[in-house]
Amino acid sequence: MFGWACYLVVVLSITNFAPADVKSDSSTIVCLKCHRLATERYLATAMGRSLIKPQAYPNAVIKHPRSGSVIKVTSRDGTMFHRLEENGLVTTYAIPYQVGGGMEGSTFLVRLKDYLFESPVSWFNAYGWDMSPGYESKDVLEFDRAVSKECIFCHATGARFDDSDGRHLVSKTLQPITCERCHGSTEEHVRNPIKGNIVNPAKLTGPARDSICEQCHLEGTNRVLNPGMDWTDYRPGQPAENVFTTYVLEGGDKQRNPLASEVEQFAQSRCVLGSNGKFWCSACHNPHRAPRPRQLEVREVCMSCHQKPSPSAHPAGLKECTSCHMPTINKTTIAHASNTDHRILRHAGKPADGVQKKSLVAWRPPPEQFRQRNLGIAELRLSSVDDRELWLDGGDLLSSLPGDTAGKDADVAFSLESFYFDTGDLPHALELARRSVELNPQSASAALGLARIVESSGAESEAEEQFLRAISLNPSLKEAYGRLAMLYAKQRKFQDAINVLDRYLQWNPNDILFHKWKKQLSAQNRAGTNP
Repeated sequence: MFGWACYLVVVLSITNFAPADVKSDSSTIVCLKCHRLATERYLATAMGRSLIKPQAYPNAVIKHPRSGSVIKVTSRDGTMFHRLEENGLVTTYAIPYQVGGGMEGSTFLVRLKDYLFESPVSWFNAYGWDMSPGYESKDVLEFDRAVSKECIFCHATGARFDDSDGRHLVSKTLQPITCERCHGSTEEHVRNPIKGNIVNPAKLTGPARDSICEQCHLEGTNRVLNPGMDWTDYRPGQPAENVFTTYVLEGGDKQRNPLASEVEQFAQSRCVLGSNGKFWCSACHNPHRAPRPRQLEVREVCMSCHQKPSPSAHPAGLKECTSCHMPTINKTTIAHASNTDHRILRHAGKPADGVQKKSLVAWRPPPEQFRQRNLGIAELRLSSVDDRELWLDGGDLLSSLPGDTAGKDADVAFSLESFYFDTGDLPHALELARRSVELNPQSASAALGLARIVESSGAESEAEEQFLRAISLNPSLKEAYGRLAMLYAKQRKFQDAINVLDRYLQWNPNDILFHKWKKQLSAQNRAGTNP
């Protein structure tokens, strides 16, 4: 039988052109009327440019040794193109969106019939063009990494999705992060422009203040939504854990620095711990300040408390603090990227004290009634191999929730379904998979999960039905097509398998993998051989 990730590839000469439609948000335009200078300064920051049309970058040829593919980056008439080549065959995608404020680099998105996917290549300021994180190890190079509502939450404003999985984008335009992300809705403030009806983060304290930055700059190990909540339910001025919980993996013998780990580091600083909550992100990062040399700006913050640094350790003429106390460190999860060590150590590079037992902890705990639930879901999102003990604990936490929680909570049912399936408890997995579909009937992911489990139980007819449901709910869900085609091939229904691949290729004619697989199946169909 065909293995899902074990096919060779072929590329056809097909070009897909997508509109590059990025516009300014109306709330930002409103702010310009009264706060022009502050707004213009903000728009020049990385946050103000979090999602824009691709800027000018050098043309390049990037080779992917594992698959043998080559991607060429070119620009024509103001549009960037990423051209994927293999064995002389070509597929080309227009690039409508550049994501990231450019601090470390940028990645790029394509939009295929209202679904977003990340390009396999990204720009790294310290290196140039290279494979996007996670694509390096792929056997087949495709534009197939889906970008969901959760992914786009921290990079765009006004991205609206109309499906329960947060995949089908209905917004015709996307905007970068706007003023409302930190200051809340501008509607009432415009009607009555007084200070009291707009959020000023500097006037807040504690979690309500810190959550404004943490909503995007505290990545953690993973995040879990509270029951019934959506990422867009967060409002500036409220603690983030009212909507979602961020979990951080502590201890263990391996250092894992997520992409956005500065908040975790900053919280360890003696400067923060000794400030009684007064020293926070905005002390050094103010998106409305006039541009000035960064080292000088940070030094002034340091000198506001440390007016007389030790002469023996601070030679005369020393004009900056960061090279010793906030040096650049490499991120372990992203190649070619680094960040500033926000621990503000007295002695740079000081290692952590000893090796602590590995644990997954909430940055701030959610409401009491969600603590066991959210932690269980978070632990089941860890690797069942690398973090086995925590993963097993997550299954125990969810399975011991009071009452019929799994029968009422779609996220709990879905998490436990996968847990039981992976541990070989097929009856419990099947029960929860059916419940997951009942609770979330418009979820293609739930339908796909049920299809996989009923197929494992031998109910191939029902599996076929659920694979088709998943495809109907999300026509971009490539895995559903692939698994259904494998099912047909196993049943020697080669033409049915070919028809499934054709259905996806009608949706995305550029796909490499399915063209190659279709060619193989066509040959087997003619020969009447087993796959």
